Amino acid sequence: MPINPVAVLKVSTGMASGYALAMFFAPGLAYKLFFKGGLAMPGKVEDIPDEADKVHKQMLRWFGFAIAFTQAHKAKLTNGCTENTKGALEVDALLWATAGVLHGDALSNKSQPKDLCLMQMATMPVLGLACFLASRKA
Repeated sequence: MPINPVAVLKVSTGMASGYALAMFFAPGLAYKLFFKGGLAMPGKVEDIPDEADKVHKQMLRWFGFAIAFTQAHKAKLTNGCTENTKGALEVDALLWATAGVLHGDALSNKSQPKDLCLMQMATMPVLGLACFLASRKA
């Protein structure tokens, strides 16, 4: 099956944008999804508070803002993910591979739920590989 670089870049951008929107607009929910656990997947981190405090919420908002801004920047520079896709796909490949590694660190220090880390460690490198392969076709 041929790889469509534009489609892969749009999927990658959409996935990162989903993280950004959750963290920016619903930091309390994002905290429960990505750090406390127990909402979308089984397993919780027991030794952290059930609710995000004001500092964690603000940190997640800034993180969501940063992710959103990079995705908007990428969309603008690629004319909606349709032009100059090679470089954007190469950067996204590195982004997703690094994110998968960071979940390995979170798993080892038990700062995020185990099931979430395992799921992210499985899916993020696959998306990174798809971006890399698509960049070779761009």
